[in-house]
Formats: sequence, C-alpha cells, structure tokens
Amino acid sequence: TKTSFNMPVDMLGFLLAKKCQTLVSDIDYRHYLHQWTCLPDQSDVIQARKAYDLQSDILYKSDLQWIKGLGWIPAGSLEDEKNRKAGEILSERKYRLHPEKLKFTSTYDAMPMVLAKANALNLNKRLYTEAWDKDKTQIHIMPDTPEIELSKQNKMNFSQKLYRLGWEQAKRKGYDMRADAIPIIAARASRDIASDYKYKQAYRKQLGHHVGFRSIQDDPKLVWAMH
Repeated sequence: TKTSFNMPVDMLGFLLAKKCQTLVSDIDYRHYLHQWTCLPDQSDVIQARKAYDLQSDILYKSDLQWIKGLGWIPAGSLEDEKNRKAGEILSERKYRLHPEKLKFTSTYDAMPMVLAKANALNLNKRLYTEAWDKDKTQIHIMPDTPEIELSKQNKMNFSQKLYRLGWEQAKRKGYDMRADAIPIIAARASRDIASDYKYKQAYRKQLGHHVGFRSIQDDPKLVWAMH
C-alpha cells in the first residue's frame, strides 16, 4: 500500500523554501517604483545622447565612409599653405624687385647719372672707331711706303700657300731616279751590310771544302783565333 504523507502548510521547511523562491525569482526582484516620461530637451538626456555619440563606432566611422570615393583638392590645407609661403620666400622674382616698379625721380645732374653717361661714352664702340673710319675714307697711303712693304713681306713669310709652293710644284713635275745615283748606291750598300744572307754567304760557300787539318797550325782561322 502507498504511504500517505501530510505536510502542514505552516511547516518551517516549507516556509523557508517559499522564501528562497522569492529571493531567486526575477519577477519579485524587479519592482518598478513608478512610471515617468523624459523630455528630449532635458540636460541629462542631451548629455547621455552626446556620451552615446562619442562612444558610437558607427558615428566615428561615418566621416570615413562618406569620404570614400570622393576627390580632394588640397587648396587651403595646412601643407598647401606652408608650401605656398615657402615658394614665395624662395621666389627669385619676388625677392629681386624690378627697377621699373620702384617709384623714384632722378635729376639729370646727379652724380650717378653723370657717371653712367661718361661710362656709356667710354664703352661706345661707334665713337671709339669713328675717327678711324673717317680717316680710312680721307687718308691715302702710298703702296711703296716701308710699312706697306714690310707688311707684304710678313704676309709672304707667314703664308702657308707660299711655304708649300715649291713642294707642290715638285710633286707635279715628278722625279727621275737613276740606277747609278749616289743615294741608290748608298742604299744598296747599307742593305748588303745589314743583310743576314750576305753575312752567311761566305760561310755557306766554304762548307764541305775543308775536310780537316793535321794540326792547328795548318788551319789559318784557328791560328788567327789563337792570336
């Protein structure tokens, strides 16, 4: 038979179990005190929204996502302004101001103007050769004066054409070299002296003619070598 068990409602263990269930229950843990409505322009709501925006990764990357695929001109940027200022500082045209842009008035009798006029007259090539050009058309020099004769002679001495005239004429005439001419005979003698064939010719002729000698005195060359 089944055992019947009766537990009273006010039993201590049962009450403790109920209390534990109440403590661990999420329904009984959260008790909303009251219901309220936050206005969107309240200071704490605005501060919370700003804090959320600062911590938002989507808003942090929104500028980058918007810039992607767009062109950019650096006009007005910090580096562009720095480069422009550096270019103006290093510009030779702006550094050296042209004299035409200077507003000044100079008198004609000022010392720099008088000095500039004198220098211009000294460096004028036309005025420098004006007297010589005038003398060339008015003065006539006789062709038999010593200076003219000397210049003609110097011209002949320094002329390359006259210097080579004799050689050119000799080449046109040609030459006749005879067989018994002294230079030909001297050249042949020098060739025979320097010839190795002529030097060994006498030695080649006497080979085989002398069989032997009974003593050294019979050979004249050996006797000459001993002396």
